[in-house]
Amino acid sequence: MFQVAARIESVVEKRPFALLGEYQRSLMDELFPAATTLQRVAISLLFVGILTGLGRATFYLPGNPVPITFQTAGVLLMGGFLGLRWGLFAILAYYFLGMAGVGVFKDGGNGWHYVSGTVTAGYIIGFIAAVPLVGYLSQRGWNRGRILWPMLLGNLFIYVPALLWLSAFDFGWPAEGELFSAGMYPFIPGDLVKLMIASLVVGGGWAIADKRRAGKD
Repeated sequence: MFQVAARIESVVEKRPFALLGEYQRSLMDELFPAATTLQRVAISLLFVGILTGLGRATFYLPGNPVPITFQTAGVLLMGGFLGLRWGLFAILAYYFLGMAGVGVFKDGGNGWHYVSGTVTAGYIIGFIAAVPLVGYLSQRGWNRGRILWPMLLGNLFIYVPALLWLSAFDFGWPAEGELFSAGMYPFIPGDLVKLMIASLVVGGGWAIADKRRAGKD
């Protein structure tokens, strides 16, 4: 028994259990290792453009002022591809451009009122929380075939500020007692599909990066 316990202790010391691994490069860094800072800014702004474009593809459920869009996929792709630092830069650029009057939000929305006095403002705050979270986890070992889980957690981080926003301010919607049934549940099926698509895209990017690295070795 003592020998078994000693062996277990030895294994734990050599390979301690850790939810997060060592710091790794982002997918952008793997695919474009020689990119300059200016080029990384351009790639990040490209993702801002992608997120803006996805915000034009909207449709509304009956009686629901918050549209279903493809923006969630863009947010998750932003974090999964750019990583923590550049992902945070990109989503903050998106936010401040919209706040300054550039029509980057859904259906071309923009301005201070949009980010402070509309039902969708809380979801945008959730975007800001989700991107660096996905980026951080993807650079701590949760990438390639495991990227689905950071994206799932990132999606939850979109819901939390959105629901807190709707509960804190009176927009006349959702009705009392319908916070989850109106502000969250209708979006879950589509968001699951979008996060799976985003995970496949990022996973495919990692496959390309790994194949390229193997070819150089």
